Amino acid sequence: MVRLTSFDVWNTLLDITVMIKALGKALSELLNLSEEEVMKRILETREEIKNIRKSQSGSPEKALEESQELLAKALDVDVEIVKRAAAKATLTIDESILLPGVKETLKELHKKYIITTTGNVMFWPSAYTRLILEKFGLADYITKQFYSDEIKAYKPMREAFLAPLKYFNVSPEEALHIGDTKAEDFEGALKVGMYACWINPEAERVERIHERGFVVKSVKDLLEVLSQI
Repeated sequence: MVRLTSFDVWNTLLDITVMIKALGKALSELLNLSEEEVMKRILETREEIKNIRKSQSGSPEKALEESQELLAKALDVDVEIVKRAAAKATLTIDESILLPGVKETLKELHKKYIITTTGNVMFWPSAYTRLILEKFGLADYITKQFYSDEIKAYKPMREAFLAPLKYFNVSPEEALHIGDTKAEDFEGALKVGMYACWINPEAERVERIHERGFVVKSVKDLLEVLSQI
């Protein structure tokens, strides 16, 4: 029986595109560069960081700092500019950052399960993500939040998935993780023995694709998945 459900944050609960665009706008204003040029460098750096983490070649203890420094290098600016832009971006975020059905799903699951986040950080610290979750009421339904800059481990590392389980004394067989990245979220969770749910917007229906793994279209499908476990 599942006791704990763990959520990736970006592109699972919150729309990463909204935040990235806000970061690009803030950097464009601070540097007097076109948003198009800034966005190009952000997206290229983001892909570079994802590859580093997939190969687990980066430093878990300095994952946030490394991502900020790589973006600063790509823009040829001091890292302070990246930090300022991240803060400015967070201050401008509106409700469009919430993905459809997220609040309703969390509210329903909160009645029955321990709800956690298991999130990687990139360009901005987890404190800013916490502020956004508080601002729009999602934090009310989350029992405890775990982020890579706080636990010093990032997905798909085992430690990132095990941290919430250890805290709540829950076995992997009693937990499910849901996220939008197949390598980081889905495969990472399966490797530690958890149930896993991969959000793929192209999915036509809820489908079991592994003994303990499902593919869904959105977070809203999680209620159906949990009814099948």
